[in-house]
Amino acid sequence: MLANWSEILEKIFSYTLIHDGFVAAVPIFYACMCAVISRQANIVNIAAEGILMFGAFFGFAASYFTGSWICGVLAGMVIGVLVSWFMGKAYLNYKVNIFVVGLSVNMIAASGTRFLLNTIFGANGNFVSDKVQAIAKVNLGFLNKNPVLASLFSGYAVTDLLIIPLVIVVWYMFYKTVWGLRLRSVGLNPMASMTAGIDVKKKQMQALLLSGACAGIGGAHLSLGYSCFFIEGMSGGKGFMGMAAMQFGNANPLAAGVGCVFFGMSQSVASRIAPWGIPNQFVSMFPYVATTLVLAITVIIQRMKRRREESALVGKKA
Repeated sequence: MLANWSEILEKIFSYTLIHDGFVAAVPIFYACMCAVISRQANIVNIAAEGILMFGAFFGFAASYFTGSWICGVLAGMVIGVLVSWFMGKAYLNYKVNIFVVGLSVNMIAASGTRFLLNTIFGANGNFVSDKVQAIAKVNLGFLNKNPVLASLFSGYAVTDLLIIPLVIVVWYMFYKTVWGLRLRSVGLNPMASMTAGIDVKKKQMQALLLSGACAGIGGAHLSLGYSCFFIEGMSGGKGFMGMAAMQFGNANPLAAGVGCVFFGMSQSVASRIAPWGIPNQFVSMFPYVATTLVLAITVIIQRMKRRREESALVGKKA
C-alpha cells in the first residue's frame, strides 16, 4: 500500500509539475496584473473575470476570421481596453459604484459571449474550428535530448513567456518611474494628490485601461494558447483567483506573482489527482479551496500587522 502511495506521489509531483503549474498560472497572472494595476489607483476591479471572457471570445473570433493568432491577441487586448474604458466612464464620470459596474461586466460577459457564440458561429456551449490559429510555441530543439530541461524551458506559448517581462515592467513602472509614483499617490491619498496638481481621474482611467489590456490578453491566451476552441465560462474563476493573488501580494506585482504560481500549481495538482479515484467534485473544488485559504491567511496577517501598528502608535502617544 505504501509503495502504491509512493508511486502516486511520484507521478503527481514530478518535474513536469513545474511546467504544467506555470502554464496553468499564466491566465491568473494576467488577471492578477489587471487587479494590481487598478488597485494601485485605489480601484478594486472585480471585472477581471468578465474581461477574460470577452478577451477569450473576441480573440478566438479574430483568429477565426483572420487566421492569425497575433490578430486574436490584439483583439483580446482591444476589447479589454474598451470594456475598461466603459467602466471608467461609468465610475469616474457618472459616479456609478465600481462594484456594481464590475458585477455588470461579469454578468454581461457570461451571457453575452453565449449569445455571440450562437449568433456568429451557430454553436451552443462550445465551438472548435481548424480555421483558428493557436498562439505560436517557443520550442528549443537543442534541449530535446534532456527531458527535464526540455520540460522546464521549452514548449511554452509566446503569451506564456510574455508574462515574465510584463510582471517586471509593471513593477518597474510602479516603483521606479514618476508615473508610478503619482499613480500610487493617487491610490494612497486622492485628495493630497489633487492638491499636488495630479489629475486623479486621468490617472485612474489610465490604470483601468492598462489593466483591461492585461486581462484582455489573458482572455485571448485562454482560447488560443494551447487550444483552438471557445467554451462558455472558460475563464473558470481565474479572474477572481487573480484578485486573490493581488490581495495576497498587497498589490505588489512580484509578491502577487507568488500567489499566482501557487494557484497555478494547485490547479495542476488537482488535474493530476483526478485519475487516482478522487471524486470529480473534490478535484474541481481544490483550486478554490486554495484560493479561500490564501485570502483567509492574508486577511489575518493584515489584521495582525494593523494591530501592531496601532499598538505602536498608542505607545508613542503614551
